[in-house]
Amino acid sequence: MRISTTTAILSNKDLVSPEENIFHSMRLCVEAGFEHLDLHFGVQGRNGLPLATDDWERWVDRIGEEAERLHVTFYQAHSFHYRTRESTGDLPDRPFYEERMRRSVLAAERLGVKWLVQHPSDFNAAPTYDFERTRRFNIEYWTPFVELAEKHHVGVAFENLYMSGHHQRYCSTAEELLDFISAFEGAPVGVCWDTGHAAVAQQDEPASIRMLGDRMKAMHIHDNHRQPKGDEHLTPYMGTLDWDGILQALADIDYQHNFSFEAKHPGQELPPSLTLAWLKYLRAIGQDLLDTVERKKALHA
Repeated sequence: MRISTTTAILSNKDLVSPEENIFHSMRLCVEAGFEHLDLHFGVQGRNGLPLATDDWERWVDRIGEEAERLHVTFYQAHSFHYRTRESTGDLPDRPFYEERMRRSVLAAERLGVKWLVQHPSDFNAAPTYDFERTRRFNIEYWTPFVELAEKHHVGVAFENLYMSGHHQRYCSTAEELLDFISAFEGAPVGVCWDTGHAAVAQQDEPASIRMLGDRMKAMHIHDNHRQPKGDEHLTPYMGTLDWDGILQALADIDYQHNFSFEAKHPGQELPPSLTLAWLKYLRAIGQDLLDTVERKKALHA
C-alpha cells in the first residue's frame, strides 16, 4: 500500500488562483511527506476552472511537468462527475458535463493514472428506488465511458455511494457494486471503497471490504459520525468509524493499492498558515494506519 491524499485539500481561505490551485496543493503535499497524490478533476472541471477551458491540455501537461519535478506519482484520480436526473429522462447539459468526463480520461492517460474513480448514476431524484431500472441504466450509460477509458489504458473504479435524499442510492452496498461491475467482465473495472460513504450508508465495512477482495482498486479514506447526510470528510479518529476492523479487513485481503485520504476537514477550514502542519499530521496518521495493517498481516503470516 502507498499513502496518498487528494489534491482538493487547500484551505477555503487560501487566495491561490484556480489555475494555480493544484500546483500549490501538490507542493504542500510533497513538503508534508506525501509521495503519491489523488488528482481531483471533479473540482477542476467546474465552469471557469482549468479542465473546462480550451487550454486544458496545456494545464494537464504542466501538472505532469510539476509532478516530475517533485518526484510525485498519480496512481488514482477522481473523474469529473455530475448528478443526473435520470428519473425524469432529462439529462441537463449532458454534452457539457460529458466532455469534462472525457477530458478526465485523456488527462489520466497523459499523467499515468492507473485508476480513475467515478460515481455511478444514483437515481436519487426518483420517488422510489427501482434497482432493476437503475442497474439497467447504469450499465448502458457507463459502457461507452468504460470503453473509452480502456482504449486510453485507464481503469475505472466505481465508488460506493450513500443515502443523501429520501431513499437509497444505487451502489451504496458492496453487493450492488460487485453486481454492477460484473457487467463489464474483461474490462479494467473495479471498485473505489470510500470509508466515509460506507459509514453514512450504515454498512459493515470490514465485511464489505472482505467481500470486494481484489476487486478493490482504490480507496477514499476519511471519517464521520455515521449520521444521515453526514459525509463530513474528517481526519481518521475524529469520527466514529471502526478503524481497527477496517485495517484488519485490509490486511485480510492483502490490499495492495493506494491508501488515499479524502479527509478535507478540518484542513479546509484552517487558516492557510496551518495547512502544512495539518498535512504533516495527516501524513503521520497515514503512516501509523499502514504500519498497523502490516502488523496485522504479520500476526497471521
